[in-house]
Amino acid sequence: MPAKNQLLVQFDLHYTLFNNVLVDINEEESDIRLAPGINNIKWLAGHLVWGQGALARMGSVPMNIEWLAHYDTQIANPPGPELRAPSLEEIKAGWNKLNDPIRKGLEALPDEVLNTPLNSLCRPFGLWKVCGHLSTTTRLILSARSVSCGGY
Repeated sequence: MPAKNQLLVQFDLHYTLFNNVLVDINEEESDIRLAPGINNIKWLAGHLVWGQGALARMGSVPMNIEWLAHYDTQIANPPGPELRAPSLEEIKAGWNKLNDPIRKGLEALPDEVLNTPLNSLCRPFGLWKVCGHLSTTTRLILSARSVSCGGY
C-alpha cells in the first residue's frame, strides 16, 4: 500500500476513534482527571484538535477555531482567562468540522511530502510522528473514560 494510502487509513481511524471514545461523555465527566497533575478528558480532546493543525498546515487548510490557543503546548505564554475555554461539544464540533477539509488536503499532497520534516516551534518532526501523537492522546482519553466514566 502506498504511503499516502497508509496515512489516509490512519487519519480515518483517528477520526472514528476520537468520536467513539467521547460518545456519551457529558460536560461534567469531561472535567474528570485520572490522577492529580494529569489533564482532564476535555483538555486531551482539545489538544487533539489543536494537534490536527500540523496536518491542516500540510494540506493548506485554515484552522479558524477561536479557542485553539488553549491547547498549544509550545507557546511560552499560554492564554489566560480572557480566552474562553470551549465545551466538550464545541471541541467535538471543531474536530468534525476539520475532518473533511484536512483529508482532502492530505489526499492532494504529492507523495514526496510524506517524508519531508515539518517545522514546528521546537524542532522538525515527521508526519508519522503527528499520527503517533494522535494515537497516544486518544488512548489516554480511552483510559480516563474507562476509569472515570464507567468503562466503554
